[in-house]
Amino acid sequence: MSPLGATSGTAEPPRRPRGRLSTACVACAVVALLLAVLAGYAQRALLDPEQFANRATAALRDERVRTLVAEKVTDELVLANAGDLVTARPIIERVTADVVGGSAFQSVFRAAVRDVHRATFARDRDTVTLTLADAGTVVGAALDTLRPDLARRIEADRRVTLIRRKLDDRAASLAGAADRVELLAIVLAALSLVLAAAGVALAPDRRRAAAQLGAGTALAGIAIVVGYSIARSIVLDTVSGAAEREAARGVWDAFLSDLRSAGWLLAGSGAVIAAAAASLLRPVAIEPALTRLRRRVATEPARPALRVVRALLLIAAGIVVVARPAAVLELIATLAGVLLIYVGVAALLRLVYRPEAAAVARARPRDARPLAVAGVAAALIAGAGALFLAGGGASEAAPAMAGCNGHRELCDRPLDRVVLPATHNSMSAPLPGWFSSQQDATIADQLADGIRGLLIDTHYADRLPNGRVRTDVTGGGPQKLAAQDGVSDEALAAALRIRERLGFRGEGERGMYLCHSFCELGAMPLADALDTIHDFLVTHPGEVLVVINQDYVTPRDFVDAVGRAGLAELVYDPPATGAWATLGELVRDDRRLVLLAENEAGAAPWYRLAYDGIAEETPFAFRSVDQLIGAAALPASCRAYRGGAGAPLFLVNHWVTTDPAPRPSNAAAVNAREPLLRRARDCARIRDHVPNLLAVDFYRRGDLFGVVDTLNGVS
Repeated sequence: MSPLGATSGTAEPPRRPRGRLSTACVACAVVALLLAVLAGYAQRALLDPEQFANRATAALRDERVRTLVAEKVTDELVLANAGDLVTARPIIERVTADVVGGSAFQSVFRAAVRDVHRATFARDRDTVTLTLADAGTVVGAALDTLRPDLARRIEADRRVTLIRRKLDDRAASLAGAADRVELLAIVLAALSLVLAAAGVALAPDRRRAAAQLGAGTALAGIAIVVGYSIARSIVLDTVSGAAEREAARGVWDAFLSDLRSAGWLLAGSGAVIAAAAASLLRPVAIEPALTRLRRRVATEPARPALRVVRALLLIAAGIVVVARPAAVLELIATLAGVLLIYVGVAALLRLVYRPEAAAVARARPRDARPLAVAGVAAALIAGAGALFLAGGGASEAAPAMAGCNGHRELCDRPLDRVVLPATHNSMSAPLPGWFSSQQDATIADQLADGIRGLLIDTHYADRLPNGRVRTDVTGGGPQKLAAQDGVSDEALAAALRIRERLGFRGEGERGMYLCHSFCELGAMPLADALDTIHDFLVTHPGEVLVVINQDYVTPRDFVDAVGRAGLAELVYDPPATGAWATLGELVRDDRRLVLLAENEAGAAPWYRLAYDGIAEETPFAFRSVDQLIGAAALPASCRAYRGGAGAPLFLVNHWVTTDPAPRPSNAAAVNAREPLLRRARDCARIRDHVPNLLAVDFYRRGDLFGVVDTLNGVS
């Protein structure tokens, strides 16, 4: 009887060319599949800037990588900053090693790697430098609690260079080819499917062709696993230094360990396909084939030429075993694993297979056995694929967020659906030189306490030789400033009297300051405030902040100051229309600052007018507690003021103005939980909008943070 699928002797010769063509198609399909997997993995894991940055950051979880990075950062901070910090190197290195694996450092590192990757593949530089612009800030913040004196000295230089490499012609050519890899992967995958289908369609015995396809797929997977091991060994041998080699091993694993997993998946899937196809023919026992292979290898050929070839192959194999023992063990383990998968699957499929004559099998076209076999094979492959994807597959998740503004529940909400605790005249704090402060603490302390909305005023002013600061009022006079700030006539008169009595005269150095109408009553350099915001955002990578600037400086000067503080890269550009980003997306993209202007915007796309389609607000000039929270006054206190109805952000102004002497007792009354929560809810109902910014004076009085949590539905 002829084998299953064969016909009579007269029909056999015409089918041989088809059989050879089928085998060629199957072989080419396997090669195309192998190349498609490699190209697809390279595109996803290595050429995509987000995935590359994610994997580089994931490498920091490896202690070997973390240790080396900590040493490099410490060297940069110590040697580049000040020579006399050498004696403090041990304590700096210990603190740095602790922070390298933290979320703040990961955020800085990921942003730097992403920028370097984009610059490299955009081919806009001859040299790539991995510079951590804010590493000194992160280390300084961690060191501040232990050695504040060292922290201040480290803050003087925030830039740390980890890697600097010259791009040669090979790197440039690689960058040029990167854009074509994704298309290549798609074309190869499609070509593999077409060739596989052609191979099966042309085969005299389609089930046998499917078995060949499965075996070839298994060999492709084995090739990936073995090639991975050999390449890893070769690359690591090129790295000098024990610590560097250990770190390189961790980096390799972070970037390419999933490729080995993909190879295992491919090999296992091929074994399952081969076993399933063979079971429909007749389950093939693997032991006799292995026995024949062993005998053939152990038997010396009769022909001298073949003896020479066999001897040379044995010598080459011995050299490989001596030179790359790990790769050989990997090959043996891989082959053994694939064989075990094949034997196990074949054993399962024997439960489905029942030996029958070919004619009987063809007479029962509706036999359910092929469907059952295909179902078992599909289930096994799907299960392996699910495990691969669950382990990350070719995608590495971005560093996990501990929460957004302190709560995981807020990460999935758009910014315009979140309530933020805010302070009015945030810079007006009880510091030396400040009169009539309106907050309990500085901006730095406000941010540390949980304030996420800042209402500030920026002015030009002159610092006089005696240290006093004099407001520049040439652009409109104090009356204009006082009117917009809601300052009373009495407060204005008092400010002018103070100015005259204290003799603010003479030439001074012009600068930009945060002041409440009059810098004579208290001033904070704008640069200091922006540095404070920068350092907070860098060291708290899960926090999102909104700043509304009552501006009396030009947009260009303000935007330049933001750039000098290193904040421009952190600013979010709100959409003109459509949905706002969620807090989680802002954290992921490291765009966690919204900067809006009251009077004049521009000079940067993200510096937008607050009350021109971005924000709406309530009135803010309330002279008594009852005017603000009295039951009869609530509708009027929530009415529309500046900004058009339906703007994305809603500012609820919630303070009592008693200039020139703000009263903390008023804040304690209006910031108490019940009246504050009642007004916030009434304004939300009347204006049909979540109160995104709940701004108060003396924020530590009352229950601002508790009310915000209640409105956000978090605990």
